[in-house]
Amino acid sequence: MSLPCIHCGSPTLWDDSISSAVCTECGSLADPSQSVLTSSSFVNMNDTSEPSLWDSAAPITLKGFRGGNNWDLVGQGKDARDRKNMFAMAEFIKSLAVSFNATGLSPRAITLFNQVKAACNLRWGQKARSVAGACLAIAFRESNRPDSLRDIATLLVVPPKSVSREFTYITTTLKLNLTLVDPSVHISTIQNYLAMSLKTSRNGDIPASTLKALDGLCLRSAAKIAISLCDLLTRLCPEHEIVRLPVAPTACGIFLLALEAEKRTAINPLGDLAQALASSCHSTKSVVMARYKTLQDELAVWIERVPWLDKYETKGGRAVVAKRVVVARGLKEVIQFQDDLWRQHLRPSLHIQFDDVEQDTEWQQTEENSGMDSGHRLSKRQKLDHSLASASNFLLNPLGSPASSASSHQTTVRRNSSNLPLAAYILTNSSSSWTNRPPTRLQILARERGGGSETEIPDEDLFAEGEFEKMWRSPEEVELLKKTFGWDSIDDTTNEASKASADVPIRKARRTQVNSSDTTINENPAPQKRSRLNMDALAQLLADDSGMEEGHLSDEESTVTNMLIGMGQLIDESNSNDEHSEDEYANDYNDDLNPSIIMEGHTSASVPRRSRKRFASELDDDDAECAIDNWRAPTPDYMGDDDCRYEQEYD
Repeated sequence: MSLPCIHCGSPTLWDDSISSAVCTECGSLADPSQSVLTSSSFVNMNDTSEPSLWDSAAPITLKGFRGGNNWDLVGQGKDARDRKNMFAMAEFIKSLAVSFNATGLSPRAITLFNQVKAACNLRWGQKARSVAGACLAIAFRESNRPDSLRDIATLLVVPPKSVSREFTYITTTLKLNLTLVDPSVHISTIQNYLAMSLKTSRNGDIPASTLKALDGLCLRSAAKIAISLCDLLTRLCPEHEIVRLPVAPTACGIFLLALEAEKRTAINPLGDLAQALASSCHSTKSVVMARYKTLQDELAVWIERVPWLDKYETKGGRAVVAKRVVVARGLKEVIQFQDDLWRQHLRPSLHIQFDDVEQDTEWQQTEENSGMDSGHRLSKRQKLDHSLASASNFLLNPLGSPASSASSHQTTVRRNSSNLPLAAYILTNSSSSWTNRPPTRLQILARERGGGSETEIPDEDLFAEGEFEKMWRSPEEVELLKKTFGWDSIDDTTNEASKASADVPIRKARRTQVNSSDTTINENPAPQKRSRLNMDALAQLLADDSGMEEGHLSDEESTVTNMLIGMGQLIDESNSNDEHSEDEYANDYNDDLNPSIIMEGHTSASVPRRSRKRFASELDDDDAECAIDNWRAPTPDYMGDDDCRYEQEYD
């Protein structure tokens, strides 16, 4: 009978794999001291990707009689020694691949080494190191990379001929068919080597004449020409003898031709430059020059096939123009001409015959519609999604706007415009203005269409459909508002006042009054400027009037007093014809003063701002009376900010 769990009290079950009872609820062990000494879930001890190099289940202790009663020690048997050596060679090949920045090729090189070891039963030591280097070189060739036999031999500290010999032996024994390496794989190496040589050889290692010949040449453009020539050579001359030769000297000869094609003339002296390039591939000057002349003769034949190029001609046993010059001038045109011919070649087409007659008919109709039989090219369907192009243009020029012509159609402008209409607005405005002052419809349309004139943005585009009609009030709402605010009586009073003063212009009469009052105060008046100050009211305030002594004010004097005590913004703002200035002036003072006005004999309890002129005209009536409740004097120099108020000091 199993004991209950000591943690939760649930029943337990015995498990032979862990030699302990396990709780069915919480999974705890009844006897935690038990442990498993061996398990099949252990990972391979070999850190590489070859699990066959180390077998943990194989015995490593050999006990047998050898020359009597002596016992063999652990690990001294042949099999154990071979496994350890295989594991060591795997680690060695892996580190060698890391040196060439080709860690992904180490499993293939290890596999080739194991196959060679099993097939040839080679010995451990110097020969095993050469075989390991050759296996890595074969892996390079299979991945379309240069074999780098000399570089591998340098790292292995073995002669290069030893690695080359093992390379040939492995390919023959394992019957490997390696593809020919394209010479273009060496072009980047030659370019870097020549660039470094030009930088470090200013002291005299390279002759001054060679340095002068290479001044102004772009090595990157020459490398592109060399790569194109390598592709053309592989395409047009796959059976040429130069393709079967080692590719490193061939790449040097091709690069020399590319340098002359970039300069469009012959480079003299060429031998010193050939010697510099030959040293990069462990070759000699004579080999590089032999490949250069072979390629030059082949290019001269290709130039004969281009009609508009100058041909190599001889006159009297001597060349009219040197072959080197002819090849240098026509190499770029030959590459372009052959590429155009290759693009015009017909591509193979696949015709599938269906068993169903209907499918066959449908396939024929599809071919006729696609224009394969007729030969004409159908119009390409326009791409609708330009998000990637718009994002790229935005990263290149965030503040740029698309240029739109006035003659282009409106839909075309919209299609060619950017999908990021707010990019310039977001980048040129602060984050606080995004919520307070968002861009208007006119700004967005001007950004999208590249301008804000009437040709790009007509008037009907400024409003959405039905938006302008919603801004108008219905006649019922107008009548209701007139009754609510008492605009009917105000309109009647305003009409009577306007008819009475229709003969005299208000602005001219006011200017005449101001001039007369200034003449009374000052005999030599200064040039008048437009001001918000009522000069008539100021003159009456400064004058010694008997009405002030008696303690009562006339209607005109009450108007002046109201203006001076803070009521002027409600009454005399009708004197200014600039409605924008009126609103700013009223907004600055109304919130602080807020006087309560009671108009007796008037039906309206409150007067809106837009009817201040009419309200001021009613104050001239003798029956109207103005009463101020809970009024206080305004703060001097108040500009709407609490920090600007003065602090009164008391003694």
